[in-house]
Amino acid sequence: MNKPACALLALSLFFSASAFAEPGTLPTALAAAERAYQDVDFPSTREQAERALVAGGGSPEETARLHVLLGISAAALGDAEAAKPHFIAALAIDPTLRLDKSLSPKIRDPYLEAQGFWSAASERLTLRAAPSADRAHIAVRLQDPASLVSKLELQVAAAGAHERTQFSRDPAPETRFSLPSRLAERDYEYVLRALDRFGNVLSERGSDADPVLVRGRTRDTPSARAPQGRSYLLPASLALAGLGATAVGVVFHVKREQAAHEWNGPECENPGSTRGAQCQSVNSRIQSDERFAIGFYAGGGALLAGSVISLLIARPSAAPSERTSALGCSVLGTGVSCLGHF
Repeated sequence: MNKPACALLALSLFFSASAFAEPGTLPTALAAAERAYQDVDFPSTREQAERALVAGGGSPEETARLHVLLGISAAALGDAEAAKPHFIAALAIDPTLRLDKSLSPKIRDPYLEAQGFWSAASERLTLRAAPSADRAHIAVRLQDPASLVSKLELQVAAAGAHERTQFSRDPAPETRFSLPSRLAERDYEYVLRALDRFGNVLSERGSDADPVLVRGRTRDTPSARAPQGRSYLLPASLALAGLGATAVGVVFHVKREQAAHEWNGPECENPGSTRGAQCQSVNSRIQSDERFAIGFYAGGGALLAGSVISLLIARPSAAPSERTSALGCSVLGTGVSCLGHF
């Protein structure tokens, strides 16, 4: 596994950790960093963003934004080597992240290098989870090419309970969390998070407000058996169409990135005319490919959502048999996980 990006990021924050690790400072420091950025005060932007990151407890959106501010401020201050791992982390959390095209090449270059890192990586930061067949564990799969994750955290409780039991594990490609025995036959819900070394969330399945629900087993009775003749043709067709649309979106996304590299390359920097005049066709391709990618991504997401909804509608109103219940939980879990990923 490639670890240079993680090492650079840890080194850039190590010396500031003791000075900035004050509880409850993330929202205040993030707001201060945003104000400093608006004032084009890059030293203060970097200082306040580091303070917020070290404080920990940030949501994925807050964590990604902090890394963007740290990457921009570091690049603006001439520290491109420190800026690149921050952009790598931001793109790991939010692959759709785009910097303002009006920013100078000095700032955009480390960002483009970070995009190159992810283009060359065989996988992205991904967190998946599913109940085991015996319902005694939650099986977790983690892909972390940049070695950003320092801890996996699981919070689990009976459905509707206000307090959850918390477990933590060191990151690994495959992890199994043992569940409390009292949840074996009951409905339960969980929140799974991948955290950085300061406790900021890099990826999560479920949330405090909307945890992942796993249905308990029910006994097989004649009245609970699934009716015959159910068809999964519509959910399967929608899912395949959604995957196809998403794949086309990926193709246009790759084409857009290739055109962006061409736009920032030496072919568009000849003296005597502006970049726009030299490479107007390239800029047109960038905008066109970006529109197509967004459109196909949106269409794919809508089709996948429709697949999950139609699958739920197709389920019988009576409680299914034990075998059907296990299959239903698995399909529901996988469906929700895939929908969140896309």
